Amino acid sequence: MESLQQKRRKILLLFLLGVGTPSLALGYLAVRGVRNEVASLEQRRLGEHRAVSRIVSDTIVREIAAAERAVARAVAGSDSASTDPLRSLREVKRRQPVIEEVFYLDDRRTIRLPVAELLYHPDASLASRPTRSWPTAAAAHFRTARQREFQQRQYSAALAGYRQALAAVSDSVLRGEALVAIARTQRKAGHLGAALASCETLATDYGDFRTLAGLPLGPVARFEQGSLRLARGDSLAALHAFVGLYESLVNGAWVLERAQYGFFSGQAADSIARQVAQLNLRDSADAYRSALADLQTREAALRRSTERLLLFQETAAEDLRARLGAGAVRGAAMGMRFALESAGETYLVSLVTEAAGGDRVWGVLWDADVLAQLVRGTLADHVDPETANWVVRARDGRTLAAQGAPPTGAVTLNATFGDNFPPWLIEFYQQPESPYRRLFASSQSIYFYMFLLIAGILVFGLVLTVRAVSHELELARLKSDFVSTVSHEFKSPITSIRHLAEMLQAGSVPSEERRRRYYDVLVEQSARLSSLVTNILDLARLEEGKKEFVFEACDIGALVRDLVTATRQRGGDEGLTVEARIEEGLPAVRADRNAIAQAIMNLLDNAIQYSRETKEIAVSASAVEGQVTVAVQDHGVGIPANEIDKVFDRFYRGGDPLTRAAKGSGLGLALVKEIVEAHGGIVRVESEPGRGSTFSIRLPAMTEGDDVENPDH
Repeated sequence: MESLQQKRRKILLLFLLGVGTPSLALGYLAVRGVRNEVASLEQRRLGEHRAVSRIVSDTIVREIAAAERAVARAVAGSDSASTDPLRSLREVKRRQPVIEEVFYLDDRRTIRLPVAELLYHPDASLASRPTRSWPTAAAAHFRTARQREFQQRQYSAALAGYRQALAAVSDSVLRGEALVAIARTQRKAGHLGAALASCETLATDYGDFRTLAGLPLGPVARFEQGSLRLARGDSLAALHAFVGLYESLVNGAWVLERAQYGFFSGQAADSIARQVAQLNLRDSADAYRSALADLQTREAALRRSTERLLLFQETAAEDLRARLGAGAVRGAAMGMRFALESAGETYLVSLVTEAAGGDRVWGVLWDADVLAQLVRGTLADHVDPETANWVVRARDGRTLAAQGAPPTGAVTLNATFGDNFPPWLIEFYQQPESPYRRLFASSQSIYFYMFLLIAGILVFGLVLTVRAVSHELELARLKSDFVSTVSHEFKSPITSIRHLAEMLQAGSVPSEERRRRYYDVLVEQSARLSSLVTNILDLARLEEGKKEFVFEACDIGALVRDLVTATRQRGGDEGLTVEARIEEGLPAVRADRNAIAQAIMNLLDNAIQYSRETKEIAVSASAVEGQVTVAVQDHGVGIPANEIDKVFDRFYRGGDPLTRAAKGSGLGLALVKEIVEAHGGIVRVESEPGRGSTFSIRLPAMTEGDDVENPDH
């Protein structure tokens, strides 16, 4: 055995030297190739990202420059009598979405937003009291009418006085003032329809004017219309009027100050919410509720934009003057671009031209969101999302645009824009390659396959070598055990036969009774030798496929009875008890009677050998579900659970000392399995150490029409 172990180690060592070492060397070269390929890929990607960053920068510069030129041309058109510069600037804003707003610095002191569409204006920035005076006759009528309305509560006389005052003036502001008084008095007098008509005239003809107290007539009239319809009990019409008022406010229908806008928008939104809550029609309520939410969303965005522009107008003049310095931008109309931080807001600014005389400098505020979308679109067009990710960040680290989820890993490139405007940073990230792309679409796959092939060859060769060597060692051990066991099995009967034969030959057996006993022993030992030789030869023929069976209809019940009787009559087994339990009317089976008898007898011999001092064997034959089962049960040493699957292997005899002490070659159960499976049956064993074992043979029962001559039928 020692030499076999040495041989095994020698074979493994030669394998490692002859196959393992070259494989490891090739594997190292494959790894080096992968590393070189990765480095080359990183350099290529770095070059691609630099090229993309230049494309993005050039795109942004072109867009900004084109918008600057358009603004400069529109402003220059102000010298021409046939061109309206404000109209031209509005058209430029419409065509150039990157422009947030156009402004100018008047006398380099005050920022003006000439074409800004603001939601409202700063408080006190509009003329709060129009300079108007009533004509003498109209003033008298108006004064008398107010006394009758508020003091005497004579609404009809008051209405007549207000109408006289209205007829006596032609100024739109004064006429609007008179109409407000008329509508108010009509409501007090209960003339709601007439009041509605007066409010409609106010809103239609005088909506853009303000009262002498500074009240805007348009929103006042529209709000009063909703209140009047509500007073008349027409809730749905009132709701519609309030929605129209809110929509007109959000659309900038009137020029209002911040406080005025806040008052009217708040009143309109609250009125809509109250009326929707009282609306009985669910579908209509949902529609108005959705309309209110949309208007509030639009209003919030417009408030944010308006506040941002007003903040710029109020706080950025000094910063712009500092940027301008001496000489302003004359002669360098396209040259001044910068980011301006003012009151917590960041503005992207270009100073594009200076008016003649140097009293006005025009500039542009750029829409950062639109620029970010332009950057996003350009990057998306030129960067493959499967190979790289990117993020555009502002100077404070805020993410302005990104591709997909937040990227992970190291940054491959940080790129800025031309002239650092806008002052943003583009970060490129190497996207981890998907396993599919790495294995099937990447140029690295050849190295991976090479490495995988080498590793597979190495592992397969090693496993094959170990299995081959282990198989040879196991086969050698089994052969050695078999030779030892069979030699011992042959030696014992041969020795007995020789000894008894010599005694009989020498005439040293005096009595006839003892001679007959010796003859019986000679016959028994000869039968034992014959059985052993038969088992060996039959197993060999079965494994080689040379064993021929003679199939016939076999009565299993009768066969079991004969075998049990023969076992009982066999000498040499004192204390042996064999019990037969055979069902009546068992169906026949298609079998070779001698082969099945040999298999059952081997099970009986196995039960006798591994029984204890009391040898109680039970043999049963039964039929269940088209099968005939023959079971042999003993109360012997039993079989451990981990050895049950091995008991039918050739030469296997188990590791228990009691098992190894019993006589046997380890071929009996293997022969049983081969015979039963050749008959289309199965053999099973149930066992528990110390409580015995039950071996069972299951053969298919014959049915009407079975072909006895064809075992596979």
